Amino acid sequence: MEWQPDEQGLQQVLQLLKDSQSPNTVTQRAVQQKLEQLNQFPDFNNYLIFVLTRLKTEDEPTRSLSGLILKNNVKAHYQNFPPTVADFIKQECLNNIGDPSPLIRATIGDLIRSHSLPCVLVCLRLI
Repeated sequence: MEWQPDEQGLQQVLQLLKDSQSPNTVTQRAVQQKLEQLNQFPDFNNYLIFVLTRLKTEDEPTRSLSGLILKNNVKAHYQNFPPTVADFIKQECLNNIGDPSPLIRATIGDLIRSHSLPCVLVCLRLI
């Protein structure tokens, strides 16, 4: 069965992504603290890849930001991801490498090139 987000959790992640784009330093600090808390939950990365690849109605900067945060999480914590989370991220990258948006394609490419998704790189070379 494919992973699906909890709607309330998805709305919280979206709000956090939007808040993180604020120029206010107090807001930025609060966002950073919340991100550190959420990074304790591997499922958070599923929400990030979901926003990046599936929420095509969201604005591109928000979608791209979710990919940037995910890339940082992958670099720092990929070895600790449960296999289901790692597999979901890989599959979503493969399924969406051809996104119509150049920004989203570049973000997915950066995520793949982060050297933390070697299996995706191998798969892409085979396609």
